[in-house]
Amino acid sequence: MTQDKTSRPTWVPLHTDTRAASSTSYAPLIDGFFAPGYERVVETFVSNFSRGELGASFCLIADGYRVVDIWGGDISVGGDSWDSDTLSIFYSCSKIITAIVIHRLVETGELKLDEPLSAIWPELKAGQVGGTLRMALSHTLGLPALERKLKDGAYNDHDYMKAQLEQQEPLWPPGTRVGYHPLTYGFILGELVRRVTGTTLGRYFQEHFANALGLDLYIGLPSTEYGRYAPSRGYRMEREDPRKHVALASQIIGSVQNLWLFNAGRWKLDTINSFEGLNAEIPAANGVGNARSLAALLAIFLDRKQLESVGLSEDSAALLETVASATQRDATLLARSRFSSGLMLSTDNRDDLGADSFIIGRRAFGHVGMGGSFGFCDRELGISAAYVMNQQGHGILLNERGQGLIDACYECAGFSQIRAGAWHP
Repeated sequence: MTQDKTSRPTWVPLHTDTRAASSTSYAPLIDGFFAPGYERVVETFVSNFSRGELGASFCLIADGYRVVDIWGGDISVGGDSWDSDTLSIFYSCSKIITAIVIHRLVETGELKLDEPLSAIWPELKAGQVGGTLRMALSHTLGLPALERKLKDGAYNDHDYMKAQLEQQEPLWPPGTRVGYHPLTYGFILGELVRRVTGTTLGRYFQEHFANALGLDLYIGLPSTEYGRYAPSRGYRMEREDPRKHVALASQIIGSVQNLWLFNAGRWKLDTINSFEGLNAEIPAANGVGNARSLAALLAIFLDRKQLESVGLSEDSAALLETVASATQRDATLLARSRFSSGLMLSTDNRDDLGADSFIIGRRAFGHVGMGGSFGFCDRELGISAAYVMNQQGHGILLNERGQGLIDACYECAGFSQIRAGAWHP
């Protein structure tokens, strides 16, 4: 599916610096390849270095080929240059990996979407009151955060998190409200994988997807790959930045937002970037890889034979592009949200300065990561794309760097407008 660039004779090599696009003296090298007709995408990637980009990779797959595969910038300030195989954390884009693993287990019959979770995990209180896998995938289970104070390093200890989830009463009756589950999503689904397969979600993914497809993606980064890792850097608020609803609500003790962001067992950048933090499996938030491999994973949904080769079918693809939950005010994000059975769908919050958007095609599905990374697949258009970077931007969903790349993809495909919350021809 993601054939080597040498198999497509129209590839154009790219080797430039960003000095022309940047208002500063910082001019990192940009490298890679692209096909004619996608210059707008490349120009957007380059221009992002005038918007605070440090290092990044971007890949776009169309018609079975990588038509854009570019990277550039620096691994760290004043450090080595980002190269073709540099890896970085992509936060909640990890949910792409997790959702795909879960759908394979649904296909094999090891998991059932509408069976109470208590059938597999009897100790989980949310399952005891009717919570199902479908609810967990669509963020309606009622476990967006945990109320008991978590120990330091909690997210690196799956068994500890499992016990905390078992004791947590749902914050609303399962299935009655939509509220994004930023971290708990992964621990819930990861425990289900352990119970039905006897292995962890990260290992299952390596065995059934990464190894088979040749993907440079990990949940649980091996020690052998840590030397290629570009550490994540936090965003520094500017005075003119609009205050986001999530940030304001997080100051209210006991709110969902406060529990999510501050009852996190000291999960912060120094621990996130440490080998221990990356080697642990946090299936909703510590996936590591590059754009080329993330786009290739999503591209399996564009090729029926490849989809079937990894144990999935059109049924899974249909579930991922169909709305499973939607709301005008998500209990966690405090804005519009739209989810399929496991992934995000196009969400337009441009009329709300306190919220963020993820605007893709009307049938596209994917996910964003904290700070602005993304991956998505649009089967109607026949493309998949991903963006991975090390400098976070402002907000929870996309910022102008990532959305600009998405917009350029649709513009190059001839799409003309965003209407009804999504890109349309």
